Amino acid sequence: MVRTKAFEPSQALDKAMKLFWRNGYERTSVGELVAAMGINRGSLYDTFGDKQALYADCLNRYAEVYASRIVDTLSRQLPVYPTLKLLFDNVVDLVHEDRSNWGCLMTNTASELSLHDDRAAELVKAHFLRLEQAFTGFLERGKETGELAADLDARAYGRTLTVSFTGLATLAKTQVPRDFLKDVIETTLRPFSR
Repeated sequence: MVRTKAFEPSQALDKAMKLFWRNGYERTSVGELVAAMGINRGSLYDTFGDKQALYADCLNRYAEVYASRIVDTLSRQLPVYPTLKLLFDNVVDLVHEDRSNWGCLMTNTASELSLHDDRAAELVKAHFLRLEQAFTGFLERGKETGELAADLDARAYGRTLTVSFTGLATLAKTQVPRDFLKDVIETTLRPFSR
């Protein structure tokens, strides 16, 4: 007879993701995970595998829930400059102004694990490439509508926007002055404000 789970795996995964997001991978113990998830060790291992496999599931969940919002916005036919400005301003507002915000889980993972965890590095790379493709496609549509110059290199600028966007999330966590971050946004977005 098949036993049913006494917990909802997606809810437990969300709780684990938030704990990892706040503390990082290394500073999160299995004991803290089972307490936060409201499950026992056996259920954790039976459902998610080991801590590393659970972390990979959390990165995928983050991409599905949070990163997809950015990609979805960039997939729409919206005015280029105001949309980019809103996205970049939101990063600063959410991270810099909210001390309970933990930045971008993918960027945090890149800093903490990418050099010695191949699985995490692959997931982070896929995330950043997805973001670059979204920015590039958004700029291509801006060229088609005439908002952007026809000779603008959408791919090069898509990559630049990806680096600036993720860099802002990191810098905002350091509490650099707000005007520093606003200057970065203004300079980064200047080519799109014509």
